[in-house]
Amino acid sequence: MKIPVPNILKNNKKFYYSVAALAGTMVGVGVFGIPFSFAKAGFWVGLSFLIFTGLVTLIINLMYGEVVLRTQKKHQITGYAEKYLGNSYKKLMFFAMALTSYSALVIYVIIAGEFLNNILSPFLYFQPALYSWLFLIIMSFLVLAGIKRISWIELVLAVLFCVVILAILFLGWPKIDFNNFSNINLEFWFLPYGIMLFAFAGFTAIPILREILDNREILMRKAILSAVILVAVLYFIFAFTVIGISGPVTSPDGISGLLQFLGGTIVFWGSMFGILAVSTSFLMVGTAFTEMFHFDYGISWKQSWALAVLPPLILFFGGLRSFIDIMSLAGSVAVGIAGIVMALMHVKAKSRGDRIPEYDIEFPKSLYYLMILVFFAGIVYAILV
Repeated sequence: MKIPVPNILKNNKKFYYSVAALAGTMVGVGVFGIPFSFAKAGFWVGLSFLIFTGLVTLIINLMYGEVVLRTQKKHQITGYAEKYLGNSYKKLMFFAMALTSYSALVIYVIIAGEFLNNILSPFLYFQPALYSWLFLIIMSFLVLAGIKRISWIELVLAVLFCVVILAILFLGWPKIDFNNFSNINLEFWFLPYGIMLFAFAGFTAIPILREILDNREILMRKAILSAVILVAVLYFIFAFTVIGISGPVTSPDGISGLLQFLGGTIVFWGSMFGILAVSTSFLMVGTAFTEMFHFDYGISWKQSWALAVLPPLILFFGGLRSFIDIMSLAGSVAVGIAGIVMALMHVKAKSRGDRIPEYDIEFPKSLYYLMILVFFAGIVYAILV
């Protein structure tokens, strides 16, 4: 017997897929650094940055969405930068994307070692660094073999992340200590900024939303708004729960520090989600980076693969182990550059676009100046301090 699909689901299927695509792109390895950054800076400082970066992300994504809808030909962000701002900005966006990609690959390798240690240490104990090496070798060869991430797994991981968060909240609620929310440490006040930008960075999915919403592009603005709000709420619940439980002993990966409070079961399942998330993300970023060198620059597949995976290997071998610092720098600098470029693209697309968009958002000029100033100040502060 065929079970009928409710009309509300059937009629809005494209909308739900688009929300899942954007939310799933945002919910990645960045989420695991949020509780630690909140714990270091202070919960209320971190919450302020969550609200601020969530609002900035929403505005930038809406700007970029309008740019995509104003353009007849489909591109990715470097292509839009070239069309509306010229070749110099295309190179600048390539630098930002390269910094983001290399940083992400190194972060995946580091945090995978922690998750694999959480999962396998009761049976087979090795140092997390050794697990990281094994992860890097296996995933690198999967990229070389052309194994790509399965697209629908994005939705599965997003649902699994919600389940893990709710399970931690349900099991840990009796152990939440509200005194853990009172501390403020001005020495680390800036730490949540870059990590939140990194965690919210999902703008690469905006052009994909247009494809998903084919003939229903009018829903793009609503999809972007829904996805950003959903992710912001999930990040808040995750940070609130983890900090409330583990407080000052919150671990950099957000999960390991829960062991002494909630036992091994929840840490095991949280780590299982984590290793699935970083594995699929490594495949996505590694393959996309390899394809960029191969297709856009005419380099052989094996050489392209080497350009994509060898720098993270060298950086990890050289002793780069603090994924929190990498995430903070990459978020502040790379996402900051992308934010500036997207704001400038939005201005140019208003007059140079070759397609009538499904939505048109007008922002005061002062907002553009303010956002560019904030992003630029964040870049300078992250590099110099």
